[in-house]
Amino acid sequence: MSVYPGAEQRLLTVNFKVGGNSPRLMIEHIMQGSLDGTDAWFRNPASQVSAHFGVGKDGRIIQWVDTADQAWHAAGANSYSVGVEHEGFSGSPLTDAQLDADAELLSWLHEQHPDVALWQNTRPFTGRGLSWHGLGGVEWGNHPNCPGAPIVHQLSEIVRVAEVL
Repeated sequence: MSVYPGAEQRLLTVNFKVGGNSPRLMIEHIMQGSLDGTDAWFRNPASQVSAHFGVGKDGRIIQWVDTADQAWHAAGANSYSVGVEHEGFSGSPLTDAQLDADAELLSWLHEQHPDVALWQNTRPFTGRGLSWHGLGGVEWGNHPNCPGAPIVHQLSEIVRVAEVL
């Protein structure tokens, strides 16, 4: 079981597949809302969606799905990635607390799953490291604006901080 010690554990009982995940990517998402609202949506069986982690604007981290299991966050990438949702809306940058939380999470993921490299991924289907949802196009669910350009521009900062942790 891969449970992040820095997260509040709110493990789901619906909307994920047990086992079958061999992480090599950490994929960044945006919630289009709040941490609590997303938590409620992930618990609704009708949503058919989930992520491994959620990061609040204050840096609080919630874990919904064990990293060995497949969260339903990026369609064709669910078997080789860890999905991280962020409180906020597309078009807004991450807060400093979210950046720090992401860097700590990326560092931990690299320790737990060495195929998750400490660099920014630019190859959606064969790459490793830190990535973003829109990069995968239709195969990853066709969400080109997730998490939004400001967050995509912050990925290198997340990696830079994770490298020194």
